[in-house]
Amino acid sequence: MTAFAARCAELAISQARPRLLLVQPPLVLLKHFSRDIAVKRGYYIFPPTGLQFLFEAVKHRDVETRILDMNYELLKRTAEDSEFEHTRWLESLQESLESWRPQFVGVTCNFDASLAPFLEVLRFVRKFAPGAVLLTGGIIPSFAWKDLLEQNLSDFVTAKEGEQKLNFLLDHLTGEDTGTAPAPGVYFSFQGDFFQTEGDGTLPELNGDLIDSYRAVPIEDYWRYGSLNPYSRMSAHSHTGFAPVQLSRGCRGNCTFCSVREIMGRGVRHRPMEDVLREMEYLAREKDIYHFEWLDDDLLFHKDVFKDLLRGIIERGLKIHWSANNGMVAASIDDELLELMRDSGCIGFKIGIETGNAAMLKRIRKPGTLATFRNLARRLENFPEIFVGGNFIVGFPQENFAEMLDTLSFAMDIRLDWNAFTICQVIRGASAFADFEDYFKTQIQTGGENVKNFIPTRESKDGTLTEDTTHRHGLDIFDLDPASVPDERQIKEIWFTYNMVGNYIFNKNLAPGGRPEKFVSWVEMAQMAYPKNPYMSLFAALGHVLLGNTTRVTEQLQNTKLNVCSDYWKERFEAFGLDFLLRDFPSSPEAVHDALAKLCAHVAKRLPFSLNPTQPE
Repeated sequence: MTAFAARCAELAISQARPRLLLVQPPLVLLKHFSRDIAVKRGYYIFPPTGLQFLFEAVKHRDVETRILDMNYELLKRTAEDSEFEHTRWLESLQESLESWRPQFVGVTCNFDASLAPFLEVLRFVRKFAPGAVLLTGGIIPSFAWKDLLEQNLSDFVTAKEGEQKLNFLLDHLTGEDTGTAPAPGVYFSFQGDFFQTEGDGTLPELNGDLIDSYRAVPIEDYWRYGSLNPYSRMSAHSHTGFAPVQLSRGCRGNCTFCSVREIMGRGVRHRPMEDVLREMEYLAREKDIYHFEWLDDDLLFHKDVFKDLLRGIIERGLKIHWSANNGMVAASIDDELLELMRDSGCIGFKIGIETGNAAMLKRIRKPGTLATFRNLARRLENFPEIFVGGNFIVGFPQENFAEMLDTLSFAMDIRLDWNAFTICQVIRGASAFADFEDYFKTQIQTGGENVKNFIPTRESKDGTLTEDTTHRHGLDIFDLDPASVPDERQIKEIWFTYNMVGNYIFNKNLAPGGRPEKFVSWVEMAQMAYPKNPYMSLFAALGHVLLGNTTRVTEQLQNTKLNVCSDYWKERFEAFGLDFLLRDFPSSPEAVHDALAKLCAHVAKRLPFSLNPTQPE
């Protein structure tokens, strides 16, 4: 008998129609949880799409399967019960374990932000359901399998994609042999040693839809308690349902900071177009879902298929909106596609740019060139209805400040609607972090206590950065030595300044000829996650002056004056010259443009690069 067969024999369930509970832990950083943000729907509430694919993969079996989205339960209970404390977030799991008594519990974890609650969920299951077979999967377990087995926090760890592996396991654990081919990448321990199953490594087929799984996920209510991103709030249907949707898995790129290829394998596989359309039509017509967010890492690899899918949306008369926040490949976007996107309900998308430094683009193996990004930015001027942002990263390993400056300069040069600046994250499986094994192991051992967010202001309840006097901030960051490699704390200040300069002070939609409604819509949706941020409300007020919305001007100015009172925000306003703007707030569109032109000129004097002539100075 093999070690796998012996281990399965130890844990086998003889009960007829056993129960399988699939669990998604909270996605929020619990130590920084804010009731105010939760009540305003400011937290992410992505449905457990990965678990839904697993649900569909095993629905042919004589196994009763349920999905518990603990993130949804946490946000729902917080919104509906004023006395509910987020520290009681494990109650939903306890209720499921006690009332339903599953024989199998499968727990997923894809992001470091969920690492702490993920580990706590595993310990809780071990304590309160000691007889349950504990299964783990997702990106984090794929690389941390040994740590989980060593700590007895999992009986089996399924690496990478899990559909075939879960069926293979259930064939051996339930006695219901459906003939699933042996699958590699199932890790387990037996008699003190670690083992991995073997198989041909065939990737899961992507046939079928997720319609049946939505009976286990109340998708029609998710919008009430959170959002997918600002796009899902910007939609004209922001007070109705939203859902993620996925056409493909994989990515043509092999970027050094990303682990998609390590998880999904080489190439890009797509689902049958009709399956995706059927799923979207069901959600729109039966579940009142009017906004869709594409989850794909490379949505446009099969561009002709995607074009046909967009035509299908139009031909079926689906009155929906959709967005793609993950970042599309610019080289795949032609004018015909842009027309189809607009006509099928696209309200916005992001472009994966990452850096404005040509050498860094090659170093990180990004599939794109600065010329390609510039060309697309010019053509986007013909599609002003679509809100387009660029995804940028600062703080790549050994990136010096001169290279970071190229990113800000390029972002300001191509003038998209938004620049999504983020801080480079240490990601398991990414080649850039191959030497970070000690760091990853420490994260598991410490329960994820030191996990960082790619947006540093999300690391505190009030959206502020930790103050210190040893690092430059505000416009003083531009005095840094270009050849220096900023440390983690300095990178956060660089991020703050880039966001302020690139997205607010020099935003093209607040300048003459811009579309202030686009700026206001985006910023006010982002405000849900940052209710105490005074510069968001200040610039939103400027946008409302341009739009002639007197009532909203007054409301946003009141918010600004209420939240700017702390020493922290007073100093930040002074650092950028915003205090003058607030004291002499412009009351007409002409005055707004004049005030912003003066502010831009003030900031431009500190910039260590020249501005494009089309930008305000």
